Amino acid sequence: MRRIPKSSVIMGFLFSALDKFGPMPKYSYPDPVSETEKENSNEFSLTLRDYTQISIKNLSLLISDKMNLDDENLKNANYFAILPYPDYKITALTYFHFIWLKNTDKPIPTAFSILVDEKKRSFLYNNNDQIRKLILESFKHLDKEFSEGFVPYDSVHHVFENLVIQLIEVENKPSNPITADRKLKIIFFGLDSAGKTSFFFTIDRRFSKLLGVKPTRGESISTIRAAGATISLWDLGGQLQFREKYLSRSEIYLYEADLIFFFIDLQRADRFKESIQYLTRVKEDLKRLEQNTPIIHILTKADPDIIETSKIQQNIKNITNQLTNLNQGTPPEIHTTSIFSLFSVLRAFSSGIAQLSPNRDLIQFNLQTFSKENGISLILLLSQDGLLLADHASKTLSSSKHLSNSGTIGTNMKEIFEITAPQFTTLFKIFEKFKALREKETIFKIADSVILFKRAKLDGQDIFLLFLIDEEQKKNHINQNLPEFLSRNSGLISRYMA
Repeated sequence: MRRIPKSSVIMGFLFSALDKFGPMPKYSYPDPVSETEKENSNEFSLTLRDYTQISIKNLSLLISDKMNLDDENLKNANYFAILPYPDYKITALTYFHFIWLKNTDKPIPTAFSILVDEKKRSFLYNNNDQIRKLILESFKHLDKEFSEGFVPYDSVHHVFENLVIQLIEVENKPSNPITADRKLKIIFFGLDSAGKTSFFFTIDRRFSKLLGVKPTRGESISTIRAAGATISLWDLGGQLQFREKYLSRSEIYLYEADLIFFFIDLQRADRFKESIQYLTRVKEDLKRLEQNTPIIHILTKADPDIIETSKIQQNIKNITNQLTNLNQGTPPEIHTTSIFSLFSVLRAFSSGIAQLSPNRDLIQFNLQTFSKENGISLILLLSQDGLLLADHASKTLSSSKHLSNSGTIGTNMKEIFEITAPQFTTLFKIFEKFKALREKETIFKIADSVILFKRAKLDGQDIFLLFLIDEEQKKNHINQNLPEFLSRNSGLISRYMA
């Protein structure tokens, strides 16, 4: 393969697979060197032992000792993640998937990593979608080449080389300055008085500002830190003249937006049509700009004292149907919120943020495996700010005996815990502050179920985990196996956003 320019943030690549000897490097660039050559070299270099260590770390995230490789669901397991390798001063965007070789009866776990200078890892985040597409396209060819078995590097080097050339082309046309920090652009769209600014003040905990909030005129741009990333929030005023301005200059306002929150006042059914028209034009402009920016639909002012009234329930039904029709039948992501329920706002915001994490899907896959191994019905992973990072609910949750005596059984079980989980975080911190907790965990018993809530530290940061189990003795299995699980997934979680 041609030498990668020294000026490039791309340091090399590694393709690993599980064979009879364990996780092993199959193809790599640069070629492995001896320990002596590595010590005497001024350039980036790795030994065969280094590549093997990275292979073990990568594939341990995809497989566990108790995993059943006969599971049919593994055929469609395709995940991406951004992982740090501090010993080598690199970060990698890694593609995990299983391949089927002709003479094997089980799928082969594999991992392909693009290795990047640790200080310039934002290249991977800022160009995540482009890089993923290029990798998937390359593996359409590589998986066919591997159908008979792993072939000599000379047979496939052109595929890897072409991929690296394409990545360097992406690098030479960066969307953002390449730094160590990830920067996100999130836009708040909606009509005037739809609750955009109040939503922002709530997530930023600036509650005193909620009194007498006036409609934003023009645009208001603020910066916050969340989940390890720097986020620019564009609060765009919703008066008609400003809406026309944003749409006529969509190359400025919509361009390279990472996420859109679209706000609709649930109490103003008379403005639903106007909101849908505005949202339609926003989606048309996104299509014209060839952007697949996720849109989270926020139904605001679903205040606790009116949420159960027939009028509001009918409004929810009507606007949900209209949004579904606009989305061509695909269920859109919709959240009902109220500034009088901080946790409804946090849930909506964290749901959007989670969509921007390249690691979320693999974390959820690993939560699923951990849940199966330990008999857990529901597991939630939360940041120290109470943002929901990832979750897994068993398929039997809605039909289980959980909370059967309280009448809360059903498909809304997972949603109930997603909304209430940040409250556990707040209570935990309060009890801990007043020395009411001796352990880094607490237990709540509800009907026939047990809620285990735990705090853990990863890279100096607190995280929280909520487990729903059907008997307290399962707590011992969780406590026994959780440290190894967290250690194995620490890189995934610490690089959740940046």
